[in-house]
Amino acid sequence: MADTFRPGEIVTVSGIYSAVLEGGDSEGRTFDATCVEGDRFPPTRTGVGVHYELKYGAPYSHQHPELNPRK
Repeated sequence: MADTFRPGEIVTVSGIYSAVLEGGDSEGRTFDATCVEGDRFPPTRTGVGVHYELKYGAPYSHQHPELNPRK
């Protein structure tokens, strides 16, 4: 199983995450969400449990070695 992260934890790798809903009729339903390093993983709006799994990391543009955001 992939590493999982919970709402309130700090995002350590920017990227696209699968949000996996837990409990009730939504159990196992997933959707993608962009999470940025330094932010916190958000809770759901409905109060349903959720955990996050990193699909793929993507550095924030100002940290990417091929980009120069100052130009």
